[in-house]
Amino acid sequence: MQESDWDESVILDAGHLRGFTAGDTDLEITVLTVFTDNTPGYLETLRASDGENWKSDAHKLKGAARSIGAWRLARVAERAEFMGNPAPGDPRRDAVLDELKGRLDELIRHIEDRCRALEDE
Repeated sequence: MQESDWDESVILDAGHLRGFTAGDTDLEITVLTVFTDNTPGYLETLRASDGENWKSDAHKLKGAARSIGAWRLARVAERAEFMGNPAPGDPRRDAVLDELKGRLDELIRHIEDRCRALEDE
């Protein structure tokens, strides 16, 4: 598989998100709220993976991030997906899980700030 060319420096692509929600602010807030409610569960599923479902679990996380334009998170989820199905105890797992958690936490803070700003408009 070839790596994507998403700009890993972009936490949340506002232009992509506006296109996804057709510029509807209420829909954008709803989409972001659903994302922040559900995406930590994808990470926990990946963390609990026995290795057999790792690739598909990472793919789900990548897809969720891509849908809203969270390129920074999507890129590391893609790298996790490219790992295949590493067995528990594989040191690469802990490293990528830590990176995913850090980037997800950063994204959720960014989303919370964005939703507050949208609600104030």
